[in-house]
Amino acid sequence: MSHALAIAARELRSIFATPVAYVLIAVYMLFAGFVFFASLGMFLVQLEQIQAMGLMHLLEQWNLQAIVIAQSFSTFSVFLAFVVPLLAMRAFAEERATGSIELLLTSPVSSTEIVVGKFLAIAAVLALVTVLTALYPLLLFAYGDPEPWQTLAGLLTLLLYSLSLAALCCFISALTRSQIVAGLVGVAAALVLLLIPFAAESSQSEVMKAVLRWFGTSTHYEGGLAGNVRSEDLAYFAIVIFASLALARAAVDSLRWR
Repeated sequence: MSHALAIAARELRSIFATPVAYVLIAVYMLFAGFVFFASLGMFLVQLEQIQAMGLMHLLEQWNLQAIVIAQSFSTFSVFLAFVVPLLAMRAFAEERATGSIELLLTSPVSSTEIVVGKFLAIAAVLALVTVLTALYPLLLFAYGDPEPWQTLAGLLTLLLYSLSLAALCCFISALTRSQIVAGLVGVAAALVLLLIPFAAESSQSEVMKAVLRWFGTSTHYEGGLAGNVRSEDLAYFAIVIFASLALARAAVDSLRWR
């Protein structure tokens, strides 16, 4: 485990040694802030219209949690489908391109420790992104009354979703020497998983619909973003993370024998 932590620390220094991580995080926060405050502005305008028209019975359904926080989190998940692959694309591809991967493969470190170390570094960056994302709903607690546990559940779901994408992109990065290829394939894979549940509706087979829905990430994060975290959704993210890391380990093992 100490080797994995040492690799994670080395990888973190490498991630923040270039402006790529700073730019990606800044762009994400910029778009996330725009969406959040635009949603809040629309909420306040519509709230005034409801009060002006005397439709007080609608106020019970018109709350910050569902209209602003949950919907903003849903949009953030789409942004993460682009940000996470671009953060994770260099995990193995860069070292394969420069040849420095040979130093890791010939060192007394197991393939599991290499994969876990690199994943932990990306996970730390994504945890930072989640904390920064939490600043937006945190502002509402000073002026409104959002549900704290539902908000925490939404943030946890965003983190688990981003970690599952990071693990998948680590595997993709281990298959190629090109960061660009790894990034583009990672984005494509994230978008496919995001859209699979919508494609499932066109299937004539109920079994195929159920299978496609299960594979789709949006099926498993929509409830959590609204504050309803289910055990089957946690199991899904755990399966994706561990399966992707196992595949990445197999890919790294194959490099040792070349």
